[in-house]
Amino acid sequence: MSDDAELGNVAIKHGNYIRYVYANSTPTSFNAHTENSISDIAAVTGNNNPFFGGVSFGKRLSNAGYSNVNHGVTENIAQTVYYSTADNIVASEVASLSMTKSLLAAPYHLRSLMMPGSSLTGSSMVAYEPFNKSGFKHAKGYVLVNHAAVTDSSKNNTVEGIFTYPCNGVTGTVTALYNESPNPFRNPNGGLPTRDLQKNPIGQPVYINMPSAQSIKVSNIKFRDMKRNVDIPVKLLDSNDDPFKGTNFELPANEAFIMPLTDSLKSCEAKRMPNQSQQCGLYGNNEYHVSFDVLVDGKDMQSKSFTFKTGKVSY
Repeated sequence: MSDDAELGNVAIKHGNYIRYVYANSTPTSFNAHTENSISDIAAVTGNNNPFFGGVSFGKRLSNAGYSNVNHGVTENIAQTVYYSTADNIVASEVASLSMTKSLLAAPYHLRSLMMPGSSLTGSSMVAYEPFNKSGFKHAKGYVLVNHAAVTDSSKNNTVEGIFTYPCNGVTGTVTALYNESPNPFRNPNGGLPTRDLQKNPIGQPVYINMPSAQSIKVSNIKFRDMKRNVDIPVKLLDSNDDPFKGTNFELPANEAFIMPLTDSLKSCEAKRMPNQSQQCGLYGNNEYHVSFDVLVDGKDMQSKSFTFKTGKVSY
C-alpha cells in the first residue's frame, strides 16, 4: 500500500475531532465514526467542535475534496487511555503499535483492513489529556484513525486461493479481544450479546477469505497450543451463523472467522481485580498451530495450515 497524504489529512482532522471530544467531556454515548451533534455534549460535538469535517466519513472525504472515492474507502478507529503508576507514560509509538494490533484482533475491523483491492492508506495518531485528569501525569489518551482506498488500477486486485490473517510466521499478535463495535457476539434476536467480551474475551481470531470462491464451508478446525500440546475450543463465524445477516455488516459466503474460546485458560500473568476478566485470551509469547479444511463452492475440498505466535499478554 502507498501513503496518501490527502487521506492522511482527513484522518488527522477526524482524529483531532475525537481528541477534542474526549479531552473536554466524558461521553456516555459517542460513535467515533460520526461527527453529529450529541445533546448532552453539544458544546464539543458537531459544528461546535473546531475540527468538524462532516457528519459521516463520506461527507468528510467529500468536504475535503477527496476524489478517489468511487471504488471503495474504509475507516478504522481505535481509542484508548493508558494509566501508569510510574512517572513515564507509554510512548506514542508503542501505543500506536498496540492499537493497530488490537484492530487486527477485532473481526469486523480485521476484514476491513484486509481488503485485497485497497492500495492507498493514510493514518493519524493523536494524544490528549483525558477530561478531568488535569495534572494527573499517569493518564494519557490516544486516538488512532486509519483510512484506506481502492483505486481504479487496484480495484480488481485479488489473491489466489485461500488467504488468512494471521498467516504463517506472524508474530506478536494480541492475546485477547475485549470489545468491538460491531460486536461479533451480537444477539440477532435483540437483547444482550451472547458473550460478554469484557468478562470473557476470546483469543486472536483467524480471518479466512477466498476471493475467487462464491462460497466456502470451513470444517475440521484445530487450534493447537504448541507448548502445552492441547487444542483450544473454537467458534466458527460464517455466513451460516451470522449475527448481522441482513445488515451492512453481513459476512459474505466466501469469508469466515475462527474465534478461539479461551474461557478455561489461565493466561493472565498479573493479578486481576474481581470485576475484571480472570482470563486474558491466549497465552502470551506462545506458538499456535491452526489447521482446517475448506469446501470450495460445494465441490472442491482444500486444506490449510499455519503457525503464528502471540506477543505479550493483553490486558
